[in-house]
Amino acid sequence: MGVEASTVMTARAVHEPAHPNTEAIIRPLATDEDWAQQVELALTDRELQGGRVFATRRAAAERRLVEMELGQWFGAFVDGGLAASLGLFVASEGLARYQGVMTHPDLRGRGLCGTLVHHAGRFGFDELGVHTLVMVADPDYLAIRIYRSVGFTGSETQLQAMRVPQA
Repeated sequence: MGVEASTVMTARAVHEPAHPNTEAIIRPLATDEDWAQQVELALTDRELQGGRVFATRRAAAERRLVEMELGQWFGAFVDGGLAASLGLFVASEGLARYQGVMTHPDLRGRGLCGTLVHHAGRFGFDELGVHTLVMVADPDYLAIRIYRSVGFTGSETQLQAMRVPQA
């Protein structure tokens, strides 16, 4: 059995990161091509279990949530290609939660993630009318610094227990 701890982060306001990316086009995923690029971006994650079939099904589920108007999936496009993406969805009255934050491994360190998190946060406050944003982060991974840089603070620890089946 293993136990994993994550940091639950919240923000009641967001600000632009110290080094925003000004080259990328930040916009919602809208077309079939955008969603196909979402699948390809997911496949760059070495930890993805289930490969293309899983990534395709997950992107289809994410797209259905957008079509149900429960939130939005955003992309940062560089030279026409999807370089980073994330979702922001209403979790309850006044609360929106980030989902699936990812950046292409070859394009990390360019301010894409912070810029995207900020942009989506503004959407949450301005368009979804929420008062609090929530993000769950690995406390030992560098991305947590990015979230802090745009205004998130740790508010609690989330524990997850996992039991690995014996062969």
